[in-house]
Amino acid sequence: MVKMPKLSERMVLARSRARSLDSVKKLNCWATEIDDITIIKKLNNAEIVSLSCNKITSLEPFQHCYNLKELYIRKNQISNLSEICYLQECPNLRVLWLSDNPCAIGDLYRSTVLRTLPNLEKLDNIAIQEDEKNEAVEVGAELSVPDPPRPQMATSSSQEDKFEDPRTLTLDETNKIRAELGLKPLPVEKVSPAKQRIRPSKGRNSNLVQAVLLMLDEIDEDGLETIGNAIKDRLETSPDILSTMNSVRDGIDGLQTDVLESES
Repeated sequence: MVKMPKLSERMVLARSRARSLDSVKKLNCWATEIDDITIIKKLNNAEIVSLSCNKITSLEPFQHCYNLKELYIRKNQISNLSEICYLQECPNLRVLWLSDNPCAIGDLYRSTVLRTLPNLEKLDNIAIQEDEKNEAVEVGAELSVPDPPRPQMATSSSQEDKFEDPRTLTLDETNKIRAELGLKPLPVEKVSPAKQRIRPSKGRNSNLVQAVLLMLDEIDEDGLETIGNAIKDRLETSPDILSTMNSVRDGIDGLQTDVLESES
């Protein structure tokens, strides 16, 4: 059985261009074949989320998105309409696009959604009229939160654990990862030997380091200088990691040179 991609912190930060999960306001992961969106629980400040055309089966993670205003989740695999009960914890939700899910059928579908989520102003791209809300109270079905999903078995290695250092991949492999993150492919002329100087990072922070490496190609000269200064400050306050950071300084210098050459 082929396992679908998981919505990871790395992907969220890359797509939203945010610095942390707490700072994510808008997220668009349309048509990325994801089925596990557990990370959504950590997006407490997200206001607009688009996850249409995926393999999502539950809305449970969204009950923690207290500031959510718009949710676009059409063409997924949500079969139980009771899943929308989780959205009752989102008092600011005004727009919901749920159509083309297995649950979005039947004569009472729309009225049931409006009864469950009376604060909505637009459902499935159709504005909601006041008389429609009043009617929904009378004819809409009463829903309750579904039984919690069964916990998933832990695996020895997740897709994120298998993520390799992008500096050791071929150009085709690197561009496949960039496509997954919504980034433009690297042209052949921008790939230089200088980038091979960065060694694969190991340890519990390796995923964070790999995410930073992926984003360095998108940062301009001023941004690289800011990063360099931040690293210098960190080294001065944490002398124990000085020897480790020395091994990547050459790689950072090479990346700065690549950016300057590409902009000249």
